Amino acid sequence: MAQSSNPRTEIAVSRPGSTDLFRSTATIECLEVRAQLLKELRAFFDELGFTEVQTPVLSRHTVIDRHIDPIMVAMETSESNGTSDWYLQSSPEATMKRLLACGMKKIYQVGPVFRAGEIGRLHNPEFTLAEWYRVDDDLEAGLQLLDDLTRTLLETPSCVRIRFADAFQSAIDLDVMNASISDLAHRAIELNLVDAMHWSDDWDDWVNLLFSIVVQPTLGHATPTLVTHFPASQAALAKLAKEDNRLAERFELFYQGIELANGYHELLDPTVLRERNRKANFDRVRDGKNALPEESFLLDAMDSGLPASTGCALGFDRVVMLACRAKHIHDVIAFPSDRA
Repeated sequence: MAQSSNPRTEIAVSRPGSTDLFRSTATIECLEVRAQLLKELRAFFDELGFTEVQTPVLSRHTVIDRHIDPIMVAMETSESNGTSDWYLQSSPEATMKRLLACGMKKIYQVGPVFRAGEIGRLHNPEFTLAEWYRVDDDLEAGLQLLDDLTRTLLETPSCVRIRFADAFQSAIDLDVMNASISDLAHRAIELNLVDAMHWSDDWDDWVNLLFSIVVQPTLGHATPTLVTHFPASQAALAKLAKEDNRLAERFELFYQGIELANGYHELLDPTVLRERNRKANFDRVRDGKNALPEESFLLDAMDSGLPASTGCALGFDRVVMLACRAKHIHDVIAFPSDRA
C-alpha cells in the first residue's frame, strides 16, 4: 500500500447499525474513493487506446467452471416455446472474446457480475469486475499490463513474480508438481487442515486446499505478487505452456493475502475447450452440481478463428477495499446482498 501521504489510506471505515437497513453499508468517503478509482481505471485504459464495451449481463450461455456456480434465470423466449434457463454472467469473458473474433483489438469493460452462494468477507453474489483483452499480447505483455494498472490504482511498487510451484515450495517446502495425492494429503493432515486422507481422491482438491489456506496468505504482504504457471489441470481458458505442458499460462495477482485478479494467455483451440467443458461438467455432476451448456457462441467464435490475446479480470471491489483499508467487502459496496 501507499504511505499515509495518500489521502485514500486515511479513511475510517464504519458500518451503520443493523436497524438502519435502508442505509448504505459503505461510508460516503469510501463511495467517493470508489468513484475516483473507477475514473483512474478508465483513464488508464483510454490512454492506451482501449475501447470500453458493454456486453450482456444475462445470456443463454455461461463459462463452465467446476467451482463457480452461475445464477440461473427462467426466461420465456419465442424459440423455446416456454421457459428456458439463462444465466447471469459470472464474467463477461465469453462475450468479450466474441468481440475479438469480430475484429476488435483492445477492449475493456467494468460492470456487475454474479455468482451463486458467494457470501463472505471478500464475496458478494453481485460484484464489480473490470476485464480487458488485448490482441497479440503474450503472457509477458499481460503480466506487465496488470502490473502497470496495479501501480496506477494502488500506488504500489512493481509486482513481484513467482511461479505457482515456487510459491508452494517457499510456503510449505513441497514440490507440488511432482507431489502425489498421498504426498499432498499427508502434508494437509500435518498442517491440521483435514482429519483423514479420504477427504478427497482428487489431486486438484488437495492442491486448492493447501494453496487457499496455507500458501495464499503468505503472498503479497509488502508488495503485490503475480503468481504464474498454474497446473494444467487448472488452466480454465488459458493456453498450456510450450516448455512444459503440465503448466498453464495462467496468472493471478495477490496483495496483502487477497486475490485481486485472474488472467490467461488465452486458449484458441475450440477442440481443447470442448474437452475442458466436458471435464468441468463431469466434475460438477460428481460434486452434486448441475451440468451447464457445453456448446456456446464462444465456441462458434473460436471455430471461426479467435485472434491471439491475453486477458485479465480484476475484482474492483477488492481494489477499493485495499485503497480504503476496509476489512469487509460490504464496507465498499453501497447495498450488498442483505440490503439489495
